[in-house]
Amino acid sequence: MTKGLHVIHLLARLIHRSVLGLALMPVAISDAVVAEPALTLTLECRQHQQAWHTCRFDSEVPGAEWQLAFENQTVRFQHDGSGTMRMQMGDQTPWTPVRARWVAERTLCWNEVCARGEIPLD
Repeated sequence: MTKGLHVIHLLARLIHRSVLGLALMPVAISDAVVAEPALTLTLECRQHQQAWHTCRFDSEVPGAEWQLAFENQTVRFQHDGSGTMRMQMGDQTPWTPVRARWVAERTLCWNEVCARGEIPLD
């Protein structure tokens, strides 16, 4: 192979690898963005006046959408900014309207689900 053809061959391989890497980059970036919530905190939660357990607060849009993961349950919340809030217990149940209420210092409840700790409100 002549020196000129060898250089062209090396450049072609380099360009091919660069283009392939760029094509795969958005997939890797979008997976990283989806995998990490914007905010994750450890709180204490309970349901139906049962004992308090450690739970995880996750939110990609704090103040608008969040979830509490505790025991074998995940409870999702949505707030539209107008005061309307709804809650979903697990994946298979319907969304139901709820009202937030403070029952003690640093303890916030939505129907029968309560959380205490440094709860972010917005």
